[in-house]
Amino acid sequence: MQRHLRDISPLSTSYEMGLKRVLLSANESGCSITQIAVLELKAGERSAQHIHPDLQDAFFVLEGAIDITIDGQVHHCQKEDFVFVEHLKSYELHAITDVRMLAMGCVIEAQRTKLYPILFEPNLRTMVWGGNRLTTWKQLPEQEHIGESWEVSTLDMLPSVIANGTWAGYTLNEVIRKMPEAMLGKAVATHYHNQLPILVKLIDTSDKLSVQVHPDDAMARRIHNQQGKSEMWYVIQAQEDACIYAGFQQELTPEAYAEKVSNGTIIDALAKHEVHAGDVFYLPAGRIHAIGKGVLLAEVQQTSDITYRIYDYGRPGLDGKPRELHTELAAQALDFTVHQNYRNTYKDTMDMANLCLDTDHFSVRVLPLNYPMRRNMILYDSFVIITCVHSSCLIHIRSTQDEIELQEGFSCFIPAAIADYDIVPLVGDVKVLEAYINNRPRTTWQRIVSQFMHLSGYDI
Repeated sequence: MQRHLRDISPLSTSYEMGLKRVLLSANESGCSITQIAVLELKAGERSAQHIHPDLQDAFFVLEGAIDITIDGQVHHCQKEDFVFVEHLKSYELHAITDVRMLAMGCVIEAQRTKLYPILFEPNLRTMVWGGNRLTTWKQLPEQEHIGESWEVSTLDMLPSVIANGTWAGYTLNEVIRKMPEAMLGKAVATHYHNQLPILVKLIDTSDKLSVQVHPDDAMARRIHNQQGKSEMWYVIQAQEDACIYAGFQQELTPEAYAEKVSNGTIIDALAKHEVHAGDVFYLPAGRIHAIGKGVLLAEVQQTSDITYRIYDYGRPGLDGKPRELHTELAAQALDFTVHQNYRNTYKDTMDMANLCLDTDHFSVRVLPLNYPMRRNMILYDSFVIITCVHSSCLIHIRSTQDEIELQEGFSCFIPAAIADYDIVPLVGDVKVLEAYINNRPRTTWQRIVSQFMHLSGYDI
């Protein structure tokens, strides 16, 4: 909408004096003013094309000339011209001369706090050990060497872009910054300084991964100014004889470790585990590990991409160059403790929310469902990330009545403020994973039971 001041009929004021010309009324815009500012631009300055999902913008030119392009239509504006950018219209500014104008931000009340289950655009990562199973499984255009799908990520290197609803086209980070407590939960937002503390991936290995380890929080903050990386693996599919390596099978001194790394025999010191669909492994920071070939798994981890590569079989990267090793840093990060069992056991009961991991970093449940199930997660004061690993389902939000279809191989983000929802299988049975932060008070005994016995407690 473009208007000129002279074309607007004057009206009486409520002061019983003078006249007024209304540039824009609440009835026309359906919104309220959040900001009025004087915007000054130099001749030739041009903004990027952008869109505000919860705002409408209005501009009144005080001095100069400017082109305002809205959805491809150019509005040539000069002194006393008024332009209103409607909801969900993309626009850009191009100052023809030096310009001064009033800029008014108008929030759509119904959109400002609009929360719904969020889906994401595909977010794939090429790796030397990756294959094509992820693109096939997700029914995406086939690509080679796709090792990872970053399902829900706020890392700058590969952020998740929202695919549905009001926030489509925005990154998850941008929406969290707008309303951190509603998105993350008050406890999570406070503890993690308005940052999403976990990252969810899908991993496909057509070749074995490097032997590696991740630092804990203290080391990561000291060296990288980031949080550490503890992670969990849930095996979705595994070829016959597929395996993973987790932890040491024999006692090693730091000196013996260094020798095995140098002579290429470090893999012989690791605990080898044959894996099948449904297997769960928790890999706290400091635990040495590697994934063998032929495994498709979901990974829930702290929001970090710090990896210390120890051994990589002498293979080059996709660029043909040797991949960097980090043996000295790895030696500092490693926990050499030998454990009797590295595999997590849990109940996998149909139509139950089975707790398979409960740590201070994140918690994960496995839900195999034949029937609809209500999940009221409000008491956890946390977002929930749902990953569908078998079949498809509907996610129905009780408070808003919003509903999305979640396909096999995809994930959605449930904001904390609306984490009371139904999971409804569409065809046959469905299996989903729920990842969240457990902010409910727990006794020391409950923590011990959940961490070491992995029983299915705390169901709601």
